[in-house]
Amino acid sequence: MDIPDSDNRSNNPFDPEFAAPSEWAHLYRSNGIQVVPAFMPGEAKGGWKRPLLNTWTEYQHALVPDEVFTPWYGQGGLYVSRLNMGAICGQASGNLFVIDLDTYKIPAAAAWWQGLLAVHNNGMELETVEQRTGGGGLQKLFHAPAGWVPPTCKTPIGIDIRGQGGFAMLCPSMHESGKAYEWLDGRSPDETSIIMAPPWLLEAVTALVEAHGGQAHPDAYAKRTNVRPDAGTYDGFGHHTDGREELMAKLVWGAVLDWKRDWARPGMPDDAQIRIKSAEKYLVYEGLVSAREPHPAGMSKSDQLEAEGRGTSLFWRKWLYAVRQWDTDVAAEAAKPNQGGYTDRPNPGGYTDFTDEFAKAQASPGAQPAATYELLSVRDIKAMADPLWLVDGLVVDQSMGFIYGPPGCLKTFLALGMALSLASGQKLWWNRGVQRAGAVVYISSEGQADLKFRIQAWERHHKVSVDDCPFYLIRQSINFMDGGDVMKLLATVQTVAAMTPIAAVFVDTVSRVLPGAEENLQKDMSLFVAACDAVRQTFSCMVCGLHHTNKNGGMRGSTVMPGAGDFIIEMLREPSAMNGSIRAAKIKAAEDGWEQPFEVKKIDLPGIVQHTSLVLVPVQAQPQAARAAAGKGGLPDITVCREILSALALAWFQKVPWCKASNGQRPAVDMITGRWQIKRDVVKKLLADWMANGIIDIEVYDKRGKLSGYRKIIDL
Repeated sequence: MDIPDSDNRSNNPFDPEFAAPSEWAHLYRSNGIQVVPAFMPGEAKGGWKRPLLNTWTEYQHALVPDEVFTPWYGQGGLYVSRLNMGAICGQASGNLFVIDLDTYKIPAAAAWWQGLLAVHNNGMELETVEQRTGGGGLQKLFHAPAGWVPPTCKTPIGIDIRGQGGFAMLCPSMHESGKAYEWLDGRSPDETSIIMAPPWLLEAVTALVEAHGGQAHPDAYAKRTNVRPDAGTYDGFGHHTDGREELMAKLVWGAVLDWKRDWARPGMPDDAQIRIKSAEKYLVYEGLVSAREPHPAGMSKSDQLEAEGRGTSLFWRKWLYAVRQWDTDVAAEAAKPNQGGYTDRPNPGGYTDFTDEFAKAQASPGAQPAATYELLSVRDIKAMADPLWLVDGLVVDQSMGFIYGPPGCLKTFLALGMALSLASGQKLWWNRGVQRAGAVVYISSEGQADLKFRIQAWERHHKVSVDDCPFYLIRQSINFMDGGDVMKLLATVQTVAAMTPIAAVFVDTVSRVLPGAEENLQKDMSLFVAACDAVRQTFSCMVCGLHHTNKNGGMRGSTVMPGAGDFIIEMLREPSAMNGSIRAAKIKAAEDGWEQPFEVKKIDLPGIVQHTSLVLVPVQAQPQAARAAAGKGGLPDITVCREILSALALAWFQKVPWCKASNGQRPAVDMITGRWQIKRDVVKKLLADWMANGIIDIEVYDKRGKLSGYRKIIDL
């Protein structure tokens, strides 16, 4: 995520170690959190964990406008140096709620949370924003679906819920213990996103409130909608919209029968196994159906189905009913030969024996010739047209690809430069030929305020005006997992295509168009790819998604996305550095693996109020062989050595350092020999010399996993 350019801060990428309080406040606001100043310990009678405002009820329902926020945290604002701040939870912060676990005091709090994960999530933590309080507890942040009002309550078992009407302190606030609130590694709002709470967590919160006093707010996702007699059977993606309960019943019964047939142990599964298997099969069901009624934007598919009475609650009741017959009807049916009943892929007619069906069709008197697919011979294949480039050697026309990197790597600047070049009909982009100009649609629901400064800086540097060029921004939130949103997007792009051909559609960022999705689930990411393909194929254009890195430095999420990418560009830049490079991680139709260095230029913009922004300028890379030519002592020259050290330092910062062991995830020798084409024995000697002279060292970067890697100590 690029920090908005409010108060000319875009030139200083967010650094949690040195960020001022006002920068923290802007970070939270850019993530849709209603951040307000708070008391310091000892400043107020009756408790200090509350807003430093005369009244704050007026701020509980919507994000305050800039006219209110700027006097607080803008340049010269009242609270720019005040450490303590917090979030007004609930509607004002996008239906935010916080689960506060006093794990350091009361074991029951940790037991409650771990029990939920064991039953509903295979014991795995939910990867959402999370902080450690100054008192030692844990606070986990979640968004609730539209219509579900998160409650606020305290319980005697060390679990507090901060929802509508609630307030939660945020980093870098100071606690009365003298310790500061701090985000867990990888769980800060600048590193990950606040996820949509899964239905089982909403149910657990509701049950917790009801069991320990207070009143849970009614959850709108539990209401039922009437069946429309004119509704279709399928949506535009081939998902069932009618007959879902019958489909669910067949899937549940077939899945339980298959489970019984495979069960080789005495007795029946325990409660945890029953819930885990149910959750697994529900995902299969959810992938085959869609909601029928319109729902609020941002509402997850799971919650939409639940709101229509065809979601997790109904599935669980049917599942439990079937499992209770484990030793009776299920056992009797499972003992029969499997007739191809319904399992994971619903088929009301049962399993089809395609071999038998084909033989019958061929033998049928008067049978019409079966429809066939086109077959291409080798000569036909050789006669096919060559790939058409949009950007020579990098982006094939009508392709799909990704630009990815960590927060602050300037990937938006790279994408925006390419987009403006296409829209304005430039002949070159980064010294590569542009073969087709056309309209560009840029989807971005974040960082819109400073987009005009970025465009102005690009114009000023390239001496080009794009005022009348076909470049269009969509700033509303779009859910690529919602069929209605995708159809609306297609209709929107069609309004542009009616005027001029579309060259490209950019999605900045991928995570912003997947609210509530699990990026590691193949089925969720397959829906995203399908939506991109719908845009790409409908308008014969390129689609490019901007995405983040995972903990290992690769592209975040399921392998579905890199597998679908025709091109993948990795952004490499040290924090605050005025240079970096892009790496062609994947290009299907040309050579990949190369790097192109760039410089970051600061552009002063004219106006009464002084603004600045950045432009990325490519630097001509020298041939690898020449740059890696042996210098003093048989080692690479100083320029190459500095490049290697810079890349090594960046890897450490991204928490994916290069390691000494050859069997590690990112072995240093392999990384350097592959990227700079230097012989392995030379690389080993180089690393040994640097270690001996204190230029680099091996340090532990993950104490829990006892993992270590190279870290730069001093510059050459």
